[in-house]
Amino acid sequence: MKRFLFLLLLVSAACGGKLSNEERKKLHEGMSSQDIKRVTDAELQEAALSYGKRVLEAVEKTDKYLNQKSKIDSIGSAYQVKIYPLIPTGNELAQIEQQLVEAYVSGAQEGVGGENIQKIGTDSILFTKPVFREHPDGSQEFTHAIAIKMAVKTIVLSMPQP
Repeated sequence: MKRFLFLLLLVSAACGGKLSNEERKKLHEGMSSQDIKRVTDAELQEAALSYGKRVLEAVEKTDKYLNQKSKIDSIGSAYQVKIYPLIPTGNELAQIEQQLVEAYVSGAQEGVGGENIQKIGTDSILFTKPVFREHPDGSQEFTHAIAIKMAVKTIVLSMPQP
């Protein structure tokens, strides 16, 4: 019996406590994601714009008109964001979304329109980019905006480590 306990103790001491480099790296990444970070509003907006552009690039490569919902949803899952269209005739738009659509519609008439970032509450940021249809006479018509709703946590975690 003493030999069995000694052997059990020897085996457990020999195989415990060692992590591979990959496991150690994942552990450190997990620990760093739990660190408290102080981020200014300017840094947050800059990071949100950068992250939004990365997601938008993936969306535009796949489906600029957001017709392929399953592919758009998979991009959203990969980047941990919600991607959806802002359509001028949409009745279920939030107030900020309706204001953005109105600005893009009037901007189309003036030939102006670009990417936009809006803070929604305390925990989300909305990145939008208008999509225009150009007419033969050179005028533009606003068709929809690509909306990317991002959690502040996702944006902060995407920021490079100091």
